[in-house]
Amino acid sequence: MKIMRSKSSCLKRDITKRGRVILTLMMLFLLQNTGCAVPGDTSWMTRGKYGVFMHYQYRILLGYGGTTKPMLPSPSQMTASQWNQFVDGFDVKGFADQMVNAKVGWVMFCLDDHHFAWPCAPNKTLSDYTGYAPGEKCSRRDLIMDLANALNPKGIKLIVYYAGLNGYMKEPKLLAGLKDTVRGTFNEKSPLSAESRKRRLAVLKEYADRYKDKIAGWWFDGMELNTYREKPYDWSMINSIVRIANPSAVIAFSYGSNEQACILKGMDDYTGGDTWTKQDLKRLTPKILPPQDGILWHGKIYCGNFYHGMGDANQFMDQELIDWIKTCNSQGGVCTLDWPFDPKTGLIKDFGIKQMIKIGNAVK
Repeated sequence: MKIMRSKSSCLKRDITKRGRVILTLMMLFLLQNTGCAVPGDTSWMTRGKYGVFMHYQYRILLGYGGTTKPMLPSPSQMTASQWNQFVDGFDVKGFADQMVNAKVGWVMFCLDDHHFAWPCAPNKTLSDYTGYAPGEKCSRRDLIMDLANALNPKGIKLIVYYAGLNGYMKEPKLLAGLKDTVRGTFNEKSPLSAESRKRRLAVLKEYADRYKDKIAGWWFDGMELNTYREKPYDWSMINSIVRIANPSAVIAFSYGSNEQACILKGMDDYTGGDTWTKQDLKRLTPKILPPQDGILWHGKIYCGNFYHGMGDANQFMDQELIDWIKTCNSQGGVCTLDWPFDPKTGLIKDFGIKQMIKIGNAVK
C-alpha cells in the first residue's frame, strides 16, 4: 500500500510539473511566434491609488536636470568611483520605512538614465557588449534587487524605470557597443537598427530574468511609435521578455508626443503620463486627457520646487495634491508623484515626507 501511494504521489507531482512546463511553453509560443500580448494586471495600481517616483540618476544626484543651466553635467564630472559610492550609500531600509509611513502603493525607481546610462545594478550582457568592466559603468551593488527585497514584504510594489531600449545618447562607448549609429542628439527619433535592437533587448532580458516577479512592472522611457516596429526584435519581443519573466508585469511606454497614448494595443497596461513642468492639476485628469484604447490612466508629476528629485521646498499645497489624487482616482486613474531626496542616502527630504504622510492618510 505504501509503495502504491508513493507511486501515485510521484505520478501526481510529475503531471503537475509537466503541466507547468507545457503552460510555460504555450505562453512562450504565443508571445514570440504570434505576437499575442498577455495584458498585465493593473488592479493593484487602482487599489494602491498613488505611488512615488524616484529619479535616481547620476546627473540628478549631481544637481543637473531639465531646468538647470547647463542641463547636463560634463562626462568628466561622473566617475565609477563616485557612482558606486552613491549607490552603496542608498539607505534601503530607511527608504522602505518612509514608503510605509506614507502608505504608498508603489515605487517607480530609475534603473538607469536616458542620457548617460549609469545603471544602479550590474549587467554582464551590457559589460560584454561595451567593454566596461563590472562596476565601471553599472554599479557593483544591485540596488533594484535590494529595493525589491525591502519593499515587497511591506506590501509595496516596485516598478522599474528603464531607458535602455532607446536611450544613452550621450554615452558614445555604450552606443558603439550597442551598435547604435543614430543616437547622439537629444531625444533622437530615428528608429534603431536591427542589431542595436537585438543587443538592447538582450540587456533588458538579463534584468527581467533576474528580477522576475520581484518587480511588478516596467516604465520604458524615450519611446517612439516606430522604435520597435520592424521585425525582427520588435514590440512583441519586449512583451515576451517581460511577460515570460513575470506574466503579471505591467508595462508603460513614455511617448513624449502623447503621454496618454497606447503604443501597441494589448501590450501597454497603463500610460506613461510623464510631465516636465509644474502642472495645472485641474486639467491633468483622466476626464480632460483620456487614455487611449482603454488602458489605465496614469499621471506623473514632480512636487519639489525645482525639478525631478530636486528642490528645497514643496511646490504644491497638501490639499492640492490630495484633491488631485482623489479626482484622478474617482475618474479611474492613478497618480505617481516625485519628491526631492537626499543624494547621499536616497531618503525623501523632511518637507517631502511630511507632505507624503498627509497625502497617504487622506487618500487611503
